[in-house]
Amino acid sequence: MNTKVLTVLLIVCIAIIAYIVCITILVNNKGTNNTLDDSLEGVVLEVKENTVTNTGLTIILKNVTPNEYTYGNSFWVEEKVESGWCKVPYVTEGNFVFNAIGHILGENSVREQEIGWKWLYGELSPGHYRIVKDILYLRSPGDYDEFYISTEFTIDLGIY
Repeated sequence: MNTKVLTVLLIVCIAIIAYIVCITILVNNKGTNNTLDDSLEGVVLEVKENTVTNTGLTIILKNVTPNEYTYGNSFWVEEKVESGWCKVPYVTEGNFVFNAIGHILGENSVREQEIGWKWLYGELSPGHYRIVKDILYLRSPGDYDEFYISTEFTIDLGIY
């Protein structure tokens, strides 16, 4: 192979590794967030009807703006407690990562995503929860705004 091709491959590999490391750090360091800012107007996160179980659910992302957004596979779950929202503790030991995939949420579009959390949280007990996802508005490589969107759901005694 020529030097230019090897250089490009090396740069791509370094970028992928850096992205995975960043996602790992961000996911593992999320704390309790009682005042999550759902300020992204025109983009809505909902739970698809009749999909909630104690090990996962399906979300619907709706974009009614002329902008294109990018979201990944990462998420976290918080449980409603008397004082606000508390992050659900992980059952996974050690570090973990989400697949570093950028899904496009195009202008005026709707996307669904199945979320399974048994590997991360185990089976959730009955209660009131919210799932949180980050979503990016990319202007150009390295120039973006990051937003957090969430939606609430309930796990009842009979849902399993």
